[in-house]
Amino acid sequence: MIEEAKELAKRFLDEKTYLHSQRVAAFTEENPMIPPALKEHCIALAWLHDLWEDSACPAEEILSLDSGQKLTVHMHYITHRIQEKTYEEYIRSIKNAQELYPEVWWVKLADMKDHLSQRETLTQRLKDKYTRALAILL
Repeated sequence: MIEEAKELAKRFLDEKTYLHSQRVAAFTEENPMIPPALKEHCIALAWLHDLWEDSACPAEEILSLDSGQKLTVHMHYITHRIQEKTYEEYIRSIKNAQELYPEVWWVKLADMKDHLSQRETLTQRLKDKYTRALAILL
């Protein structure tokens, strides 16, 4: 599943977003706190987490990776649709679903870690946004 997710990211994401997904996947893979039973799914989700927001990837492509459709459910949780809720509400929804969908929580933490580690693009506004979000998640 990981290689297929990586291939989808490569096909549908621009270079900048692909590199972001690559770093998020690496942070996820190296996280010793993620239970082994969830690791593969978390890494695949890390590769895919920005596909619906930042690409034209059709849902069918993601569905084909996971016959149980677990990835599709996780993609709905990890995708922030601005018209649906504020960023803080979006983060709270991930926190509230942590026990039900821990994969989303783990990948969101890796996503924020990556955003906060990118010094060249980290503005004060983004730093404040992500540190407030981390306070909610943790």
